Amino acid sequence: MRILLISSAFSGLTQRFYTELEDAGYTVSVTLHLGDMQALRNAVDVFHPNLIFCPYLTKRLPVDIYENYLCLIVHPGIKGDRGPSSLDWAIQSNVSQWGVSLLAAAEEMDAGDIWSHKTFPMRTCTKSNLFYHEVTQAAVACLWEALSFFSAPSFRPEVQDYSRPDYQGQTLPMMCQAERALDWKQHSTAEILRRIHAADGVPGVLDNIAGKSVYLFNAHAEPNLRGKPGTLIAQCEQAICMATRDGAIWLGHLQEKLANGSKGINTGNPSIRRR
Repeated sequence: MRILLISSAFSGLTQRFYTELEDAGYTVSVTLHLGDMQALRNAVDVFHPNLIFCPYLTKRLPVDIYENYLCLIVHPGIKGDRGPSSLDWAIQSNVSQWGVSLLAAAEEMDAGDIWSHKTFPMRTCTKSNLFYHEVTQAAVACLWEALSFFSAPSFRPEVQDYSRPDYQGQTLPMMCQAERALDWKQHSTAEILRRIHAADGVPGVLDNIAGKSVYLFNAHAEPNLRGKPGTLIAQCEQAICMATRDGAIWLGHLQEKLANGSKGINTGNPSIRRR
């Protein structure tokens, strides 16, 4: 059986899918979808797969590909969830359970029939940590379940139906900085940690510290130190400690916002000092 992986990057999940399938004896190939639709079509035509999986996809597939080949897309969300910031919303909203859905490609993003779905309890951790562990394990389980269904003539994928009680997800937009914004005087330590955890890796939470616009990463609760909310109360090498209304958090990594809106390299916090 020939399986093609189409992905926007050779990500960790794409590599995991490739290894799982190759070790099981499948003929596997990987094509990166970087926006060139004709190049993608050519790659599909050359390999001529029996089935296409998309472990990490940020761009739409050409209609003629998913109309001629079954394309199953990994979506890191529960049934009914749609949108590009699924994990961000789940972490920031402090949900107790989340999941992964394997969806057939369709004209409307994340609206395809469900081939497999797995859930897991949420942990207090960063988005990257959650993705590398729970999301990856659930996605792999979905992969193997879908493969078992592919060879079952009686199988019918589940059409998404929001009238069903097990559809708890909703369509949410890409989370912007306005929704991630920190209020040091009003937000609890736990709330601030969730917001920074939800933005881990990309895009980070934009804030102003000591007069500088910086993206915040690598946040951890401080059990003992206290101070006026929103003030810098301690520093240890490159990490700084900020007071919250009910405690404090350490920030291990800052990236300065450049004039063009992009991130600079890690500042090492050289110009941020306790005042």
